[in-house]
Amino acid sequence: MHAQVDADHIAIRAHNVTLSLGTRDAPVEILKGIDLAVAKGESIAILGASGSGKSSLMAILSGLERASGGSVSIGGVDYGALNEDELARARRGRVGIVLQAFHLLPTMTALENVAVPLELAGADDAFARAEAELVAVGLGHRIHHYPAQLSGGEQQRVAIARAVAPRPTIIFADEPTGNLDAATGTAVIELLFERQRAAGATLLIITHDPALAQRCGRVVEMRDGMIVSERAA
Repeated sequence: MHAQVDADHIAIRAHNVTLSLGTRDAPVEILKGIDLAVAKGESIAILGASGSGKSSLMAILSGLERASGGSVSIGGVDYGALNEDELARARRGRVGIVLQAFHLLPTMTALENVAVPLELAGADDAFARAEAELVAVGLGHRIHHYPAQLSGGEQQRVAIARAVAPRPTIIFADEPTGNLDAATGTAVIELLFERQRAAGATLLIITHDPALAQRCGRVVEMRDGMIVSERAA
């Protein structure tokens, strides 16, 4: 069932990953032994209904959550061996994340939302890079607008610019069109793939939408915390 990926070209590897929440006496198993290998530069969709465990898997693969068991390595770095500070450093610049809720800071302009994380990561040219990325996503005329002055599609474009501005090798997108109408969502997805190609990055999209999943090179379907099928799109 699981595709074979050359070890030298692995961006993401998960082996027997489990996640249990709740108490020791009453654990709730969220993930039940996930094995997954994703090649560098690949686009892959994790497809599943709400509650299938797909967002929990993304949280673990992106380093936002720790697995209860198994191992995760990103770009050859074993996440399980790192403490919280080391994990944050490992993710910085390597991993970009786009979420359904845009998570822009309301008191910052579009430019500041993209530039400030770059500044915090030590980039010398944070504002120039942020402006270039906003131009690339079609928002050169909106860089000084605040999130409340932007449409949902524009806010998601800012979120994409923020995710890709550090030039990450891996981009995670969790239901990136979930808060957008169909036409806007289609435009945002086109943009996400375009920015992935421009960066030569690996793209992993979490979705419940089979049509969106088919846009990716590979589709992995989850149900009840397990991978139940895997196929080329």
